[in-house]
Amino acid sequence: MTSPHIGRLFSAVLLAVGVMAATESAAWHGAGFPGFFVMPNRVVPSIALPGWSGVAEGRPLYQHVILAVDGVKTAGPGDVYQAAARHRAGDDVEYTVARDGAIESRVLPLRTFGTGEYLAIFGLYFLSGACYLALAALAVERRASNPTLHGGLAAVAWAGAAFALTAMDLYGPGRLFRVHAAAEALLPAAFAHLALVCPRDHLARRPGLLPLVYGVGCAWMVVYEVFLYDPRAYSVVHNAAQGLVVVPVLALTAMLALARSDALPDGVRVVRPLLVGSFIGILGPAIVLGISGVSGGSVPVNACAWVSFVFPLAAMFAVRSGASQPA
Repeated sequence: MTSPHIGRLFSAVLLAVGVMAATESAAWHGAGFPGFFVMPNRVVPSIALPGWSGVAEGRPLYQHVILAVDGVKTAGPGDVYQAAARHRAGDDVEYTVARDGAIESRVLPLRTFGTGEYLAIFGLYFLSGACYLALAALAVERRASNPTLHGGLAAVAWAGAAFALTAMDLYGPGRLFRVHAAAEALLPAAFAHLALVCPRDHLARRPGLLPLVYGVGCAWMVVYEVFLYDPRAYSVVHNAAQGLVVVPVLALTAMLALARSDALPDGVRVVRPLLVGSFIGILGPAIVLGISGVSGGSVPVNACAWVSFVFPLAAMFAVRSGASQPA
C-alpha cells in the first residue's frame, strides 16, 4: 500500500476537486435545460430522469452526437446549452443529431433544471464521492492492521471517489473530462485488486498478479484517452469500459458470499458488512453499467448513484470493526 503521506495527499487533491466541481455544478440549479446533458465531445451521455427529453416516448438521445441547434453548428456543449437557453422554458428547440452515421432532426422543449433534479443528479454524485473519499481516508489511517486488505479498499475508494466527483463536472464545464475517463477506465482494475485480497489474500503466492492487473488497466486507460474526443469511437470504448467492471465485481461478491460459511469469527465482522455493501452498493450498479454497455448505452446509468454510497459505508463499518484478517 502507498505511504500514508502520499495517500493523504491524494485524498486531499480529490477533496479539492470535488469541492470545485460541486461549487460549479450549482449553476445548473434553475438554469434553462435541453432535457439532456452534453459532454465535451458533444456526445449525449446515458443519463436521464423521468420527464426528460425523449424518455417518455422511448426515444432518448443517449450516445447521439449534437451537431447543431436551430440549424447552427455546435463546437461543444457550451454552444448547445447557450443556444437552447435563448429560448424560454417550454419553447421548442430544434437539434440536429447523429448516431451510427444516421443524421436526424429532433424538436424538443426547453426545460428548467429544478431542485429535485439537481439533488437527484449532482447531489447523489457528491454523496457517493464523499463516502468513497471517507473510505479512502479511513483505509489509509488503519493500514497497519491489515495493509493488504486496506490497500485494496483504498484503491477502490480512490477510483470510486474520482469517478463520482468528476461526474459533477462532466456535463459542463467539462474540464475534468479526461480525469473522469481515467477513473472509469481504472475502476475494473481497482475492483480486481480488491477481489484479489478480499476475503482471502491471493497475492501472497502470486504477487505478480497486481502489476499485471494495473498494467492492463493503464493500457485500457490510454486507449480510452486516445479516443475520448472521437464521438463514434468514444461510445464503443465507453460501453466496453462499463461492461468490463461487471467481471471483478461479480467475482468479489461471489467470493464474499462463499466465505461466510468458513470465515473465522473475527473475519465475519469484515466479510458480512462487505457482502451486504457489495450486493447493494456495487453489484447492482455494475449490472446496470454492464447492461447499458452491452446495449450500446440505451440504459441510463445515473441510477447507480442512488445506491453506490452503500458500499463505502459498509466497508467503513468493516474497517472500524477492528478485525486484523479478512477471513
